[in-house]
Amino acid sequence: MNNVEDPVLEYKILEAVHNGEGSLTQRKISDKTGRSVTSVNFALRLLAVKGYIKISGANPRNLKYHLTPKGLIQKSILAYDFVKTQSALYEEVRTGLLQKLKELGAEGVSRVALYGWTPLTESAMLYLISEGIGVAALYVKDPLGIEHVNRIPVKLISDFQDDCEVLVLMEALPDAQQSVAHVRQMIWFPVD
Repeated sequence: MNNVEDPVLEYKILEAVHNGEGSLTQRKISDKTGRSVTSVNFALRLLAVKGYIKISGANPRNLKYHLTPKGLIQKSILAYDFVKTQSALYEEVRTGLLQKLKELGAEGVSRVALYGWTPLTESAMLYLISEGIGVAALYVKDPLGIEHVNRIPVKLISDFQDDCEVLVLMEALPDAQQSVAHVRQMIWFPVD
C-alpha cells in the first residue's frame, strides 16, 4: 500500500514539516499531530516514497524532514478537499435545520427564542425572521459584551423568560438551566 489512509494525519504531518522546515524530529511531529511516533514514522516513510517530503541526516534519531514542492501542492490539495467536504456537510446540516424550522411555521408557531451561538445560529435566526416567526432573544452562556445580533437581544440563559412558544436549542442547555425553560424545546444539535 502506497497511501497514508488518514488524510488528516497526512495533512497534519505535511503542515508540521512545512512550519518546522528542517528542525522537526519524529518525536516533535508526533507531539504536534497527537499521534504515536510509530504512526508518524510509517506516514513519514510513505510521504517520502510519494515525494512529498525529503528526509536528511545520517543518525536515525536526528533525521530532519523537508517539504518538497510536490508536498506543498499535496498539502494544498488536502486542505481544499477538507474545506470542500466540510462545506458540503455544513450545507447538508443547514438544510436539515431549515427544514425543521419550516415545520415550526407550519405548526403555527409565531414566537421563538434561540439558545446557543453556533455556526448555524445566525442562519436559523435569519430564516425564522424571513418566515415571519418572531425571535424573542438569543440566549447564551456568556454574551461577551454583545447586546444584539440582527436586532435580536442577546441575553444570559440564566435570565430566560417564557416569552416564546418554542426554545430552539442550537446547543445543549447547561445543567443548571434545564428546568428554566418551561416552553417546548426543539433540539437542533448532535445528541450523544
